[in-house]
Amino acid sequence: MCAYSYGNISQELTRTLSSSVTMASRRSSRPVTATRSTRSKPSVSYAEPSTDDSSFEDNSGSEANTRRRSSRKAATHESRTFQYMNPTPQTYDPYTSADDRRKPLSKKRKRPTTRSSRPHKAKRAAADASASQVVYNGIIPAWQNLPYQILSQIFEYASYPIYDENTFQPSPSGKWLIRMACLCRAFTEPALTALYTTPPLVPMVQAHQLVDLLKTDPTSLAFGYRQKIRALKIDVDQVVAYRLHGSGYLNLFDLIKFLPRLNDLELYHQKDMSPYRALDDHIKWTYPETMFDALEYIDPAADPSKGDKTSVCCLRSWRWSSRLAGKKFSIDKIQTIHLRPSFVALRKIAFVNYQIPSTPADEEDPKHEKILADSLRVLNNLQHLIFESSTLVNAKLLPLLPKSLRHLELINCWEVIADYFAGFLLTHGSQLRTLTLNHNQSLSLGFLPVLGEACPRLRVLKMNLSYYNLHASYHDSEPMYEQLLLPEQAPVWPSTLQTIELIKCRKWETPAAEMFFQSLLDSAPYLPDLRNINIQAILNIGWRDRASFRDKWIGSLERIFKRVSPPPRSHSSILPKAQPEAKDEIPVSGKEIVSAMKQVELAPKTKKSSEESKSSARRSQRFCASKSQQGMYAESSDGDEEEEMAAIDIKQPSHKLRSRSRMTRELEILKQTAGVDSPLTPATSSNTGSSFNSSDDDQLLVKSKGKEKEFIHGMCEVVELRIDNLRPTENPFNENDFMDSEVSGDEDWNGDDGGDDCMYAW
Repeated sequence: MCAYSYGNISQELTRTLSSSVTMASRRSSRPVTATRSTRSKPSVSYAEPSTDDSSFEDNSGSEANTRRRSSRKAATHESRTFQYMNPTPQTYDPYTSADDRRKPLSKKRKRPTTRSSRPHKAKRAAADASASQVVYNGIIPAWQNLPYQILSQIFEYASYPIYDENTFQPSPSGKWLIRMACLCRAFTEPALTALYTTPPLVPMVQAHQLVDLLKTDPTSLAFGYRQKIRALKIDVDQVVAYRLHGSGYLNLFDLIKFLPRLNDLELYHQKDMSPYRALDDHIKWTYPETMFDALEYIDPAADPSKGDKTSVCCLRSWRWSSRLAGKKFSIDKIQTIHLRPSFVALRKIAFVNYQIPSTPADEEDPKHEKILADSLRVLNNLQHLIFESSTLVNAKLLPLLPKSLRHLELINCWEVIADYFAGFLLTHGSQLRTLTLNHNQSLSLGFLPVLGEACPRLRVLKMNLSYYNLHASYHDSEPMYEQLLLPEQAPVWPSTLQTIELIKCRKWETPAAEMFFQSLLDSAPYLPDLRNINIQAILNIGWRDRASFRDKWIGSLERIFKRVSPPPRSHSSILPKAQPEAKDEIPVSGKEIVSAMKQVELAPKTKKSSEESKSSARRSQRFCASKSQQGMYAESSDGDEEEEMAAIDIKQPSHKLRSRSRMTRELEILKQTAGVDSPLTPATSSNTGSSFNSSDDDQLLVKSKGKEKEFIHGMCEVVELRIDNLRPTENPFNENDFMDSEVSGDEDWNGDDGGDDCMYAW
């Protein structure tokens, strides 16, 4: 099944699932007869008949025409149906559909082996193929016995994203879900649920086929597709703005009116997205009134037992665009829409391209800030607020916003300044969990000194300081602030932070950057939940100073925050039963001896009396003497290095003894010097017999050269720091963008001109 449409998915699934039962019954009733091999092979057609009734009636009259058109229909089947790209091949793929297994292997003509003109591409393909290989142990668990809820979560997680969030083009996950649905009966409904929860609507034909499927009588379908759709994200320019040949414009009323569990409805337009240079262009299509009526539509003959829609849709997410709203739904009519039953329970709302109106000097200010704030005040459950490309977000609007916001996103808003944004956080930031500030050309980091006090519950701080040119003809994407951060503006970080992401931090001096990084080191004991650090800083200084700055702070931050843990387990979580190990005897090996010596040498020693140490030494010597005859390794509880070495088998080759003694000397030097990462303090390194407190607090302290003890956080999974002097651009290029895919023809001379020696070079 290379391609599918929403209209024939249910029919294909019914035919696929029932074919296995029919074939099995035929095999059981068929008598076993001897077959005779012949030279001529029977002609087998793998083209499936069309599922449309009209085409079936037309083709029933002429069998010859059907045979002639079967190959042509099979070739054009992909262009008329649900389009998906092929997924990435893997070494082991148990999830193969029935149709794929029935396809005959095509015989390919062998080509003469020639030297490839693209060797680096072949190497890259080989590397990608080796990276996609999955090594498994041959154990396939009974996935089909898992509950429906667990399988739904697995398919939803494995298939994300079903389509690209910027271009809305479908991803290979859609076809993979179809293959999973055809694999077995237990996978069918969970896989279809993951596909229909947020169905892809691009290309346009898919949206029309989805409408036809929703208008079909639910009793004739295998599953209730109307109840599975929970979110619709529609690209206006690719789905509803133009007509489809033979179907006309997409009717949003028919698409929405039968969806009882629709929670998220968002309409996008490419002109409202980055790089934000078409914000003044006119958009012809606007919100139709029938779309709002469809949210409150209830069929009088609805049957609750069949899962029909019996109440209005309660949206949780909605997106306003000033150009899509038009004059019909201007800013002063938004409050009326929010009072509707389908909008009153909104939790997330976005406003795109709402600008300050240009009014003459003699006219009164329309006070759009107050009107917009009043429209938000009626939404009692609002938690997530987004403003994008709006100059209406200014010092007048921010104080009027709700104080119960948990997630705030300001994207490409030019009027947001750090001074009054800090005041907004002090009054409205007590409940914030997520703060996203991207591409705001006037916003610096001047609000960080009050962040800890203003947002005590903040978990995620994301800020992208790359900006876009308003016009493609000239460069005007420079920051509008004088300094990103001053040396005296020390940041105060909330103790609940989990993610810090600051991209393209520029226009600051070296003392301010040092103060910024030092604030992270000083706040390490008070950030127990921090797990991700991603900072990209740009310093306009000499390359030598920048290199020393990079070595100093990247090393310090990684040493303090980076998690140092053993490697994760293999991806094969289901392993065969391991044999129980013997507890009384442990065989000797060189690696085990060295690792045991490291653990013993670096372990903190406790202070004991002289009598206890002497008695323990005598006991360990007697124990080691008895074990050395059997070739075993015995570990003593206490004692010095000589006692531990006495426990090693003496009947070892001389080269192993030499390497072991060399390792012993290195360990002794490390113990005496107490390296940078050693938990020993200067007092304990000079006097090994002194007491050492092994509490949890002391284990987090590390000795550094010329400084006091510093706190080791060691809980961050991601610590990515980049310090350079690259100029920010909208489309950054790397080395791969400048590599030729073919031989350039200007290689180094190999000494052979390929012609006569008497010829001139010029």
